[in-house]
Amino acid sequence: MRAVEAMSTTDAVRDFWERNPCGHETSEAADRLTYFLEIERRRYESAPWIRDAACFARFRGQCVLEIGCGMGTDGAQFAQAGAEYVGVDLTESAVVLARENFARRGLEGEFLAVDAERLPFPAGSFDHVYSFGVIHHTPRPQAIVQEIDRVLRPGGTVTAMVYNRSSINYYAEIMVLRKLARALLRPAWVPGILARLLGLPEAKLEGHRINLLRLPHPTLEQWVSMNTDGPECPLARVYSAPEAKALFGGFEGVGTDVYMFDRSHWPFVGRLVSDRLASAIGRRAGWNRMVYARKGER
Repeated sequence: MRAVEAMSTTDAVRDFWERNPCGHETSEAADRLTYFLEIERRRYESAPWIRDAACFARFRGQCVLEIGCGMGTDGAQFAQAGAEYVGVDLTESAVVLARENFARRGLEGEFLAVDAERLPFPAGSFDHVYSFGVIHHTPRPQAIVQEIDRVLRPGGTVTAMVYNRSSINYYAEIMVLRKLARALLRPAWVPGILARLLGLPEAKLEGHRINLLRLPHPTLEQWVSMNTDGPECPLARVYSAPEAKALFGGFEGVGTDVYMFDRSHWPFVGRLVSDRLASAIGRRAGWNRMVYARKGER
């Protein structure tokens, strides 16, 4: 595992996501089309609200840019709905997978491996920019937002997801339960025991144990980063509603919604939570904060 000290550099973020394409672990199908379709099915089964929040069908005939395209799962929804789609990602691995995903489905789209803090498009190139779970991983989130503003046409729209500070995941899980449980991980045999008892990935528990030994007193940013997308995640941030609105302060009509109570993060208790209750918790204290905004007519 890479040293935790390498946290807040673009190279570290790129390296982490090159090795961990988002969603790749949710299918083991040998047939490649089946592989991509199974990843898609599981994504929207676990988070059905994404379709409503993203409004894929609304952008038929419009130019859509996705920042952080991953393997093209959400991008395929825009393309199938008739949008002119362009996807960019910091990593080559994601771009390769996204191109294959589109090719196997017979979809049209353009993909580039670029740093979204410096987009290679002329001003006013797109009608809509979509970004799900990316901005909070960049060293300079404001730079990405400024680029979104630059490449949008006047009146263009943006939909972005960032992690929610005022969520049950942040306050109860990351800031309380995980801190209380951290000291238990010191003995080498503990990750294996906890994995069997709680059904959690042993490799991730071992990663948290290594972090404990290497970084016994992490900063708040380090603690949040290593407890979002895995113990090796180099950088992640969380945003309250006022913070998210301030980030997009140069736009008009900025609004936010929250979604996503992930029951898999709550051993034993999560199994007792119904779909209806999970949805209600997600809408009040969910982990995903969707931000909606419009560029002014200027």
